[in-house]
Amino acid sequence: MSIQEANLKAIADAIREKEGSAEPIPAGDFAERIRAMRIGGDVTLASIAITAPPNKVSYNTGSLFDPAGMSVWAEFSNGYGLYVNHADLVFDPAGPLEAGTESVTVRFSWGGETAETTQAVSVKNVNIYGVEWDGGPSTKLSRTDDAAGFVDPVAAVGDGSGSSPFDDIYPWSGMVRVTQDGNELVAIPKYWVKVQHDPFRVQIVDMPVAGYQVSPAHRDRGDGQGERDVVYIGRYECDNEFRSRSAATAKYMTANTREWMDGIHALGDEYWIADYPLRLTWLFLYLVEFANWDGQEVIGNGIVNASYASRTGMSDSMAYHTGCVADPGQDNAIQYRGIENPWGNLSEYLGGIVFSGGNVCTYNNPANFSGNYNGTGAVVRDIKRPTDLSSFGSYYIKAWGSDVSDPSFVLPAKVGTGKPPIPDFYIYRPDCTGLCAGGGYNKGVGAGPFFFDGGNNLNGFNIGARLMKLPNPTEEEAT
Repeated sequence: MSIQEANLKAIADAIREKEGSAEPIPAGDFAERIRAMRIGGDVTLASIAITAPPNKVSYNTGSLFDPAGMSVWAEFSNGYGLYVNHADLVFDPAGPLEAGTESVTVRFSWGGETAETTQAVSVKNVNIYGVEWDGGPSTKLSRTDDAAGFVDPVAAVGDGSGSSPFDDIYPWSGMVRVTQDGNELVAIPKYWVKVQHDPFRVQIVDMPVAGYQVSPAHRDRGDGQGERDVVYIGRYECDNEFRSRSAATAKYMTANTREWMDGIHALGDEYWIADYPLRLTWLFLYLVEFANWDGQEVIGNGIVNASYASRTGMSDSMAYHTGCVADPGQDNAIQYRGIENPWGNLSEYLGGIVFSGGNVCTYNNPANFSGNYNGTGAVVRDIKRPTDLSSFGSYYIKAWGSDVSDPSFVLPAKVGTGKPPIPDFYIYRPDCTGLCAGGGYNKGVGAGPFFFDGGNNLNGFNIGARLMKLPNPTEEEAT
């Protein structure tokens, strides 16, 4: 035994003898145990003081107080003291912090005495906008939280005016049309979302809050760029040069999905084929805003009863960002917050999600996008797509499911016949591996925002795709 080991053993033996204990004592506990021994006798707790503030003093509504980094010194009546472990402290409030809270009370009890002090904090108000579906027969969802009293939006018809209580609320207010690199795009700002089940509920906030996830398209994709504050979706379906441009022929898909992935990425390092997380990102915004499963009813049928696809730019004459070019009950182009034909015209092939029977895998980093199941960089999801139905059939979504580890990754969990509140088709075929969404020019009343087609061979005049731009931070931002 070395001299140092012998000295440590002697100290530990002395502490155990004084305390009447036989338990091992870590060397790191020596100082505190010795101080506690010196208190002894009839000494009482006099006061506590915060000698170093916590690392975090600014919070959002709903967050819990975090004492990490905080040092609390307890003073006793005989002049001795010791630092208190966080586990021995009580915080008030102990639950979620409310807007306007200016301090947290810190309490420590010893020998029947309790002393307290306060730590100043600031708590910002968080506005939560949500919807809830109880699985009932109505297509309408109930508005919750700060959206509870909102009226329903009114979609525009033609060049008329529309209105929405969300027009001045972030992130909806940040969905604006921009032109970049010769492409017409729609910006979608980052937000935070919570998706729950039983009942199904979606809630959106504009800042980080405990229990909420970053919107799917804005998350760290493992590409070295971190979270993105904004992403862009093509306003139009891709044309024959894979661009998003008005007055162009919308390109239809052959079975070669690699052609589409490479063709769009050839536009620039930040351009990729639009993927499933991007669609979920705007679908959550649509659902909370319109609180209705039936997009054809509240915005317009879209081009869904035609013999061929229309050219892009059919909605350019509209002054308002959401609505239908003409009679919404007829075959006319539509747009949602500047995204033209998010359903109808061409069913949109989505990158980054591949099926193998009922199994599901996704590619987070677009550099790994592939049409192959469980290739390089893939994540195999624990959720399964419904397969207990006949091939080539069109069904309706009756319930949603999600990943255990990712509640906002939702897919249809239960489908069946008989038109339910979600009136859009779900299509399945076991040998088809890709996913299309929205429904093309021949899908009729089965098209809509929640149309999911996993039963095609990705080869047809009614299938297209859309680009997305994932901006990389500038060198200055990165440093």
